[in-house]
Amino acid sequence: MVDVPASAFTDETARSRRGIFCATDDFDVYRASINDTFYPARLEIVGGTQQLSDARMLAVRLTHMTVGIVRFGADVLIDPGAVGGYHIDLPLTGSLETSCGPQNVVATPQRAAVYTPGEHTFLSRWAADNTQVSIKIDRAALEQELGRILGRPVNGRVRFDIGFDLTTTAGRRWASTLQILLDTIADPGPIPDPALIAQVSHLERALISGLLANQGHSMSEAILSSGEDSDNPAAVRKVLDLLQAAPGAQHTVSDLAEAAGVGVRQLQKLFLDRFEMSPSEYVRNLRLDGVRTDLLERDPDCTVSEVAFRWGFNHLGRFAQYYEQKFGETPSRTLGTRQS
Repeated sequence: MVDVPASAFTDETARSRRGIFCATDDFDVYRASINDTFYPARLEIVGGTQQLSDARMLAVRLTHMTVGIVRFGADVLIDPGAVGGYHIDLPLTGSLETSCGPQNVVATPQRAAVYTPGEHTFLSRWAADNTQVSIKIDRAALEQELGRILGRPVNGRVRFDIGFDLTTTAGRRWASTLQILLDTIADPGPIPDPALIAQVSHLERALISGLLANQGHSMSEAILSSGEDSDNPAAVRKVLDLLQAAPGAQHTVSDLAEAAGVGVRQLQKLFLDRFEMSPSEYVRNLRLDGVRTDLLERDPDCTVSEVAFRWGFNHLGRFAQYYEQKFGETPSRTLGTRQS
C-alpha cells in the first residue's frame, strides 16, 4: 500500500537529506547502526541462515520523528524492551511478528504495528523478506499534538492499539500522508531548502495527528467527545484573523483550534455550520484565491512555483490539481493570460 521511491535507498539520498545510510552484511556493524538510529536493543539472527543478506538501512532524522527504511535479509529477533517514544513498523514486503505489552500482531503491508512507550516491545520474528518503514516518533511531539486536538494539555502517555489496519478508509488516508512524506524526503527536486523544511515539518505533524485521529488508543473517546456548542463566533474570528495575517503559513487544523481556544472537533463543526466547508478546505481556498491574484497582478518575471510556495503550497502537483478544479484552468494558463 506504501511504495518506497526508487531513489530512497541510496547513500546519495542520505547525504542530500543529512540522513544515515548503512549497507553491510557484517552483523555487528549493522546492529550498531540500527541501535544508534532507533533504540538500544538485543538483536539476534534466528532460523536457518546465520548471516545477513543485502542488509540496508536509510534513515532520516526529522524535527519530530526519525523515518527509516530497513532490511535485514535474514530472520531476526529484536528486543528493545520498554522504548521511550512512540513507534510504527510498516512492512513493505514480508511480515513482522511483534508485541507491545500484552498486545501482539503480525504486521504486513496491510497492517502496521504501533507501539506505546513504557511497555515492553518485542519483535519476535522480523522475516528475511521483510523490508519495512520504521518510524520513531518523539513522545512529547505526539502528546502535544493530542493536546492541540483536545484543546487542553495531556497528562500521561497514550496507549495505542497495536494493529493499525491500513485497508480501511482511515488507514488508507494515513498511508497516503506517509507516502507523500516518503516521496518528499527522497525527492531532491527544486523546492528551496526553507520551504522543504517547512513542508516536511508540516507532513510530520499531519502524520502524527492522522495517527491520533484514525487509530484506536486510550484517548480516542476523549477526542470523540471533545466537541462543544458550535455557537462560538469569537473562535471563528480568531482563526480568520490568524489566517488573514499570514495566509501562507503552514497551519494544521490543530494549530487553528489551539489559536481559537477550542477542540478540533468543535472547530470543524463551527466551520461546517458557518461556511459549509472544513477549516482545511477554507484555508486551501483562501490560498488558491491568493495565488490567482498574484499570478494576475505580480511582477511579470515571477513563476508559478514561486507564487505557490509563497502561499504555502509545497506539493506542486497537488496544488495544480486543486487550482484547476477551482478555476477551470491551469495556473500556468493564468500566468500566460496575465503576460499576454
